[in-house]
Amino acid sequence: MPRILVLSSNELLELLDPRSLVEEVSEAFKKYSRGETVTPPRTVFHVEGNWWGIMQSYVPGMGVGVKVVNIIPSNRERGLPTIQALVSLYDPVTGSPLAIMEGGVLTALRTAAASALSVKLLAPEEEGPVAIIGTGYQARFQLRFITEYYKPSQVRIYDISREAMEKYKEYVEKELGLDVYMASDHRDCIRGAKIIVEASTTKDPVIYGDALEPPAHVISIGAHMPDARALDDEAIKKMDLIVVDSRKAVMEEAGDIIIPVKKGLIRLEEIKELGEIAENPPSERPALTLFKSVGLAIQDACAAHLAYKKALERNMGKWVEI
Repeated sequence: MPRILVLSSNELLELLDPRSLVEEVSEAFKKYSRGETVTPPRTVFHVEGNWWGIMQSYVPGMGVGVKVVNIIPSNRERGLPTIQALVSLYDPVTGSPLAIMEGGVLTALRTAAASALSVKLLAPEEEGPVAIIGTGYQARFQLRFITEYYKPSQVRIYDISREAMEKYKEYVEKELGLDVYMASDHRDCIRGAKIIVEASTTKDPVIYGDALEPPAHVISIGAHMPDARALDDEAIKKMDLIVVDSRKAVMEEAGDIIIPVKKGLIRLEEIKELGEIAENPPSERPALTLFKSVGLAIQDACAAHLAYKKALERNMGKWVEI
């Protein structure tokens, strides 16, 4: 009978170190941009008024990954996570299931790895202030991964929740040993920052062109709906280079790209994919760059493959017969 390896969130945190995962994600993005992956559109549906999604992809050399994820806001009252996910990994030749793993942490890790890859390829300097807008769960992973490739002289943070900011400040100071500045608003947060990470749930711009000071690299992983924006028109117009995870995906999901393209402020053919930049990094780094990400199923597949491979090497996880 087939055996499936089950990996918990704590095991994933132990197995997936930043540099190994960034390298794995880099290879997956290269294969995606070369057209080598099979990545059907995600399936989105609603159950009892709540959002559910199914994301699937085949990445050569890494396997077939399928993620089922849901967002249940009322779970707060039940004492349950509002976002839940499971990722399964399959052998692409035999079709046999190989592993099942907790998807919330896996998603946070693979998302942070893509952001860190963009920093590795596009950061204008090696050291400077880092700004974080939105200090929730994902923001912890973003900063942890970025510090592998960039040295923050200060971490400037802002969130509409004062409590969230204070918790994040405590985490950054105790766990990462970095100096933290709690900003009074969005503009104050990004002032002078060389790396700017937007990891919020905003639908309206929180990054303004008049507050950006080149050289800087901006990462936006929030505002992933067609009518939502994290950057205003002026910020988009100031960019010397815009990079996305997928041109197709952002034109379906990201208002930060859809709206400026429709307005004629930017041209889709001038936007690069992260895989293209990873394949051919710029010889000189542009002064002002943006990485806009909506997340791809290839990231789940490659992260699941790496976790599975490392778990076998280290004899971790629990085997279940089916």
